[in-house]
Amino acid sequence: MMDDLIADSRVIYTNEDIIKSIASLAVKLNHYYLGKEVVLLPVMTGVIPFIGNLLPQLSFNLIVSYIHVSRYQNNLGQDQIKEIYFPKVEYISNKNILVLDDIHDEGNTLNFIHKKLKNQEAKEVKSAVLFNKKIKNKIAEPDFKCLDVPDYYVYGFGLDFNGIGRNIPHLYAHEKKIRQD
Repeated sequence: MMDDLIADSRVIYTNEDIIKSIASLAVKLNHYYLGKEVVLLPVMTGVIPFIGNLLPQLSFNLIVSYIHVSRYQNNLGQDQIKEIYFPKVEYISNKNILVLDDIHDEGNTLNFIHKKLKNQEAKEVKSAVLFNKKIKNKIAEPDFKCLDVPDYYVYGFGLDFNGIGRNIPHLYAHEKKIRQD
């Protein structure tokens, strides 16, 4: 199944491209958060390779927790965001928060998370994404991003395609475009 999927896809970014972009992001984050304590909140589960590569490069004081929300079912975005886990208010209130996510599409998930963290009285909420999909009419934009990707279904480096492919080291685009410009 994996071989068939890859045969119908093309590499968008190599593993080397992705790792270099994460290192570049780390430099920006280290500069921005110099002298601050930050609560990192990766959005599970596709973010695991991203945080695994980013975390050792961060030099500011940090605490790591996580968020688990999803608006995808059967590879299709849903109107409702399913909240699986969110940190308690005491971990958020009066803290600098950095939300890390694997991919940014329209911004629905990021907008939901940002509002919830602000309602929990976070001091500051910023976001960083590994892949930023080029889509018109987004409702929210990330504060930091690594790589822009075209509006295709992408998988690899943490992102899955029907449950497979998260362990592929490169980022692939499936040749079937899912949106029309």
